[in-house]
Amino acid sequence: MSANTDLRWLKPSELKGAARRFAEFCKTDIKHQSKINKDFDIETYDRAARLIISKLKAPGEPHKKDDA
Repeated sequence: MSANTDLRWLKPSELKGAARRFAEFCKTDIKHQSKINKDFDIETYDRAARLIISKLKAPGEPHKKDDA
C-alpha cells in the first residue's frame, strides 16, 4: 500500500470518542477507496479527514496546527 494512503499523521490512539472512531474508520476506508475508485483523490480525502477530526475532537483535546 502506498504511503499516501496510510494517513500516517492520523493517530487514533491519541484521540477520544467520536474523533477516535472516525480516525479508525478513515485508516481503513482510505485503503478501500483507493482500491475501488481509480479516480480517488487522496488529497481531498486527507483534507476532509483533517477537518472532520478537528471538529470532532473533545473540547479539552489539543488541536495541532496542521489538523484543519
